[in-house]
Amino acid sequence: MAGGIFNPENGFYRVTGKMVDIFLLSVFWLACCIPVVTIGPATAALYNAVARCIRGNERNSWGLFFRTFRANLKVGILTTLVVLPAAAVLVLLQGVLYQTAVLGKAGYVLYVAYQIFLLLPLGMVCYLFPVLSRFSFRTGGLLLNCSKLAMAHLPATVLMGLLLALSVWVCSYVPVVAAVLPAMLALVQTVPLERIFRPYIQAQRGEPQEDET
Repeated sequence: MAGGIFNPENGFYRVTGKMVDIFLLSVFWLACCIPVVTIGPATAALYNAVARCIRGNERNSWGLFFRTFRANLKVGILTTLVVLPAAAVLVLLQGVLYQTAVLGKAGYVLYVAYQIFLLLPLGMVCYLFPVLSRFSFRTGGLLLNCSKLAMAHLPATVLMGLLLALSVWVCSYVPVVAAVLPAMLALVQTVPLERIFRPYIQAQRGEPQEDET
């Protein structure tokens, strides 16, 4: 009986292991994001480990995390250096529009419209580093192709942008959830992203593409 409980193939053991991985991968992500410029490669590493080990059944999620982090360090940092200034401009503009929102109805409508618009760049960011974890791109090609993916899959883009915004909001009010929320958000995002990636991965491997019904 004891052998069954501690058998790595036991259902309880596997679920418990994945829960531990969710916590540890989130902590690894937070630690690797401390230099700020490494947010990109850390996010690529988190997504790849979650997709292949938490959603999938591969082992050694910690080793995969750090291998992916190192492999994508250069392009990830360069991409982060492009994204961060753009994000700062968007946040600054949001602050300006927030000030105008209290002045009248027109300013409030403009502020709400801008909040909705922000879901698009937020959603596009959700493609960047998962794509980097699965495909080889330089910074320019990564940004261009993720922009195309974001527009081609607009409902998924808006949904992922909304989930990212909600996650940031939750963490700002309940910081302790940051110990598990990064990996949990990545797990949820694997649902649309893995479906979007599938034909490209199959083409990359030379496999026949499956028809979606």
